[in-house]
Amino acid sequence: MNDQRDTVTADLFGADVADVTASAANPAPILAGTSERNVHEFNSSLKNVSGMGVAEGTSADSASPHPFGDVPHVPDVPPSNGAGFSGTPRGTADVPDVPALADLIEAASAGEGGGTEETAVPSVPEEKRPCFKVYDGWTLLDTGRRLRPGVWLHGMSKPKQNEMSAPVDTWVCGPLHIEAQTLDGTENNFGRLLRFKNTAGRWRSWAMPMELLKGDGSDLRGELLAMGLELDSFARQTLARYLQERTPKKRIRCALQVGWCGDVFVLPDAVIGPNAAGVIFQSGERSHDEHGQAGTLDGWQTEVASRAVANPLFLLALSAAFAGPLLKRTNTEGGGLHFVGDSSTGKTTILEAACSVWGGPGYRRSWRATANGMEGAAALFNDCLLALDEISECDPREVGAIVYSLGNGCGKQRASRTGAARSVTRWQAFIVSTGERTIGTTMLEGGHRTKAGQAVRLLDIPAARRFGCFDELHGMASGTALSDAIKRAAAQQHGRAGRALLERLTCDGRDMAGMLERIKALPAFNPPEAEGQDKRAASRFALLALAGELATEYGITGWPEGAALDAAVIGFQAWRAMRGGGNDERRQILDKLAGFLERHGDSRFSDWTADGARINDRAGWWKQDDAGGRLYLFTAEGLREALKGFDFRQALDVLEVCGAVPKATPPGARSKTESIGGRKVRVYPVRADALHGVGDGA
Repeated sequence: MNDQRDTVTADLFGADVADVTASAANPAPILAGTSERNVHEFNSSLKNVSGMGVAEGTSADSASPHPFGDVPHVPDVPPSNGAGFSGTPRGTADVPDVPALADLIEAASAGEGGGTEETAVPSVPEEKRPCFKVYDGWTLLDTGRRLRPGVWLHGMSKPKQNEMSAPVDTWVCGPLHIEAQTLDGTENNFGRLLRFKNTAGRWRSWAMPMELLKGDGSDLRGELLAMGLELDSFARQTLARYLQERTPKKRIRCALQVGWCGDVFVLPDAVIGPNAAGVIFQSGERSHDEHGQAGTLDGWQTEVASRAVANPLFLLALSAAFAGPLLKRTNTEGGGLHFVGDSSTGKTTILEAACSVWGGPGYRRSWRATANGMEGAAALFNDCLLALDEISECDPREVGAIVYSLGNGCGKQRASRTGAARSVTRWQAFIVSTGERTIGTTMLEGGHRTKAGQAVRLLDIPAARRFGCFDELHGMASGTALSDAIKRAAAQQHGRAGRALLERLTCDGRDMAGMLERIKALPAFNPPEAEGQDKRAASRFALLALAGELATEYGITGWPEGAALDAAVIGFQAWRAMRGGGNDERRQILDKLAGFLERHGDSRFSDWTADGARINDRAGWWKQDDAGGRLYLFTAEGLREALKGFDFRQALDVLEVCGAVPKATPPGARSKTESIGGRKVRVYPVRADALHGVGDGA
């Protein structure tokens, strides 16, 4: 034990204790003051010690300055020749708070997991080797060897010629315990729940996917090193062997992405719900800092949520942040809102405020991504809010595919190396987007026409209120001042509101789908002459009303009752005013045909009575109708060109409903035979007047 103390002391003070002889005479006093200062100075002058104490009754305030500047009141000491002197001079006061050498050795040993009277642990017998053992602290074996904390492989050496095998102990890594095996609901995606101590001395847990052990395991080692576990660089295969040596009996269900897992809600750092103890988040990556927390829920209510009152667009954005977890509870498809407006109107501000429900500044994502990259981002925010800023940063050719993908909640089907279909990434999130251009305008820039399915998945909302996105400044001098205050608050108060919602929602057994149906049945969401796409958009705004009112009922927002419902109605009305009523395909078909006539009405059509008129690339003829307007007689090729991009039969059905073409004859034919220039020609009559006035849903 004395040898061990010598070793510890040498490590602590940087010198061999055996070499330290009795101190020679030295007029320098031992320093006094705080215990920490005493230990520091005592350690640094171990081989040359002399000292004085603080005289009893001496005031610290009246002490003379010390050469070191921070040690008060060292009294005068009578001269001494130092002959045979060691320790404290006789006749001087005792030095307070200066520990003895034995106390320092004991403290150092305790810091390494041992003490002066440490009990030796039996070493592993040869018949039980090889095996792994984990030591959480410094451990003394009965052989006298001292093991550092960590995982140790107790094995036997390979026998050489004329020699016997001998016990060999190999350190593998820092303390690392295998607590349980993890698997998903389909008994796939197995893993190990690990608990380990990082180099900062703190314990942490991680659900490790077993697939990280494939190959040489470098991905696994990289993740563990990044999380602070100390590894032996020469024991790479030994670590993988330890992790697979024995299958734990305890089983825990794992969730591979954020969101609902049965009746609990999984976040990267927490599982919320009554049965949270049986579920854990498992990921091959350590970086999941989107759902960070700062401040308090009260602070978020005061500095963020309260400023949304009387600001419908702001309140609508915050309600959208609460809507993600309700998608599955109400059996509602994914989708979202796209706030459109000029620069510096507060669009990004209300987006950041919506992000503060779930996390901090790192929660927001950018439109600057490919369709494939956006799939990965969407999967990170499953059953939560997906916030995308500035659509102008995205390639216009990619926008249409991204909108469809985000709304459908399904990634691209890909093949494996063998050609078999790989599993498809799936998610369900509520989207809030911003931009200076609408979805349709952005797609047109890339040469694509907006389809109705894209338009109803991401609804364009004009960000044009009294002060940009705001109606009420709440005492601020301008909209800019209010915007800056909201941004500061969102950076300081975030991540609390979303978790508060989940704590209540996971215990709320009410029929959320039934509650949504009652809101959808309100007259405000059922305007006269509303058609399928209007009702589909109304359902999304009704979901926002439910989410906002539910958060208010739970005491999270502090808003007046009915405020979220009013904001949803205002948002629905703003969307209809910007888009127009009726189905989008009908309006697009009529606009496309009207635009064709405006461009080519006089260049590719001629009076049907003008025999022999020369027309290049003819699309048809025209004649006067009964009301004095023009009736265009399209050739089949001309009409198909004018309606390019639409299903021809569907387009004719739309034109018939609008009265632009005659009703079909019993066989279903819409073309008719006309005598033009002395010959019979089959044409499609189109009334030009019926193509206009489509903005009001005609």
